[in-house]
Amino acid sequence: MVGVLLVHRPLLAAGSSSGSSSSSSSSLAHVLQPVFLLAWAWMSTVMMVSVLALCSWHRRRMQRRREAADLAAAIQLSINDHIVSIPPGILPAPPVRLESLHSSRGGRVSPAGIEVPNIKSIEDLKDHLSIGSIFRMKRDWLRRELSKGRDGGKAEPSLPRSERRLLQIVVRRDHVFQDSYLQFASISDDDLRNPLSVHFVGEVGRDDGGVTRDWYSVLSKEIFNPQYALFTLSAADDYTFQIKQNSGVNPDHLDFFQFIGTIVGKALLDGCLLDAHFTRLVYKRILDKPVTYHDMASVDVQFYKSLCWLLENKLEGVDLSLTFSVDKENFGAYEEVELKEKGKEMVVTEQNKREYVDLLASWRLKESVEPQFQALRTGLARVVDPILLQHFDENELEWLIGGLPTIDTADWRKNTVYKAGYSDTSECHVIRWFWQLIESWDQEMRARLLQFVTGTSKVPFPEGFKGLRGSEGLRSFHIVRVSDSTRLPQAHTCFNELILPDYDTYEELHNNLTTAIFETGNQFQLR
Repeated sequence: MVGVLLVHRPLLAAGSSSGSSSSSSSSLAHVLQPVFLLAWAWMSTVMMVSVLALCSWHRRRMQRRREAADLAAAIQLSINDHIVSIPPGILPAPPVRLESLHSSRGGRVSPAGIEVPNIKSIEDLKDHLSIGSIFRMKRDWLRRELSKGRDGGKAEPSLPRSERRLLQIVVRRDHVFQDSYLQFASISDDDLRNPLSVHFVGEVGRDDGGVTRDWYSVLSKEIFNPQYALFTLSAADDYTFQIKQNSGVNPDHLDFFQFIGTIVGKALLDGCLLDAHFTRLVYKRILDKPVTYHDMASVDVQFYKSLCWLLENKLEGVDLSLTFSVDKENFGAYEEVELKEKGKEMVVTEQNKREYVDLLASWRLKESVEPQFQALRTGLARVVDPILLQHFDENELEWLIGGLPTIDTADWRKNTVYKAGYSDTSECHVIRWFWQLIESWDQEMRARLLQFVTGTSKVPFPEGFKGLRGSEGLRSFHIVRVSDSTRLPQAHTCFNELILPDYDTYEELHNNLTTAIFETGNQFQLR
């Protein structure tokens, strides 16, 4: 029995061991499987983090090389244009070969073989170049970006302008705002990028650029027409305009503001200047920049003085009965608006007066006209991505839209070309009288003459008259001689040419030129 037991016990044990081993292996496999998965996940994560870190390091390295190359290119462009002399120690070291970078990343290279700088490198030059030089570089950057598409080429690029069909506009000169508004209302955002071809009803003249520039000038003046109730004069002067708080009296005012924004964007795209004189606050609001109580000076001088008095004087013991609320006037009816939650119950004190001034100024400058500015920015965004304008401040935006605010006759004379026998010498009496007459005129008359000849009363900033453009690009102001002194002066606006007869006396020149400007106006002549 013992032997049997000894024999059978190992067999039983073997059988039991076999079953137990199988069960144990299965259990062990179940235990180890999550461990293997965790180990694999950990190793994959480590590898992925390593790869990402390596890629990030490589991108930063390449970015530093690109920025160094862009900075070198920007400075080299400035040196080539004789803009400024660069202080020693500014140039990046060691020098970067632009040609190799261009081939590796598809950068844009100028005809001189120098890579065109991006906006980052231009911003880096602020401490080393003049304001005018920086603005010109930023403006040229914007034009390059706009040539790629509305959003700077981030989406599907547009066709080259030379391959796009003309956007034909037919308007009556005395109804230019209404006619233009109605036609632009049916134009798609994509078609807005097409080149303009403008025709004034009842006028002869082919639009090679001059008629379009005149249309921009006439239209931009008409938006200030009081019958539309869109703008009102600034409180600080009598020639700049601000948005009218009660423009809602015109039921179409928001559509009109959107149309005006579209025209501003279209002018930026076309490289044309508008004869528009907005307050600095308007440019800040177009860019959606922060406003301060100092901006109130152009809106309401007395109100601005009151805010300054409030900040400069102690309020202890003074009962002004002010709360964090304001009365909003709407055609004779008044509504109390809270500047913050429970503002009606919060009294203005010495401790909280700065908050009150900031909130009150913000409401007066922003919230009270926000729908108008929102419509204006919406129209602008149809043509120009607002992000592209964030690199400009309100001063630069004013220069972008309107050009130089004054006309420098010395610069005008220096950059004028004479043809058909005229010259700027003492022997040429007509040209001598011409500049004598211009010097005697005020800015308005000079602007009228400039518009008569070029189609606009503005000149580009900072180049001045050197940067005037015609239908084929840069085109200086030209004075062309004709011998028939019985005729009035004429203008070829597409080519910036004044056709000036060889008059016998100063009085003839004065009377005939004035007559041509005021009586023939901007009626275009065929070349």
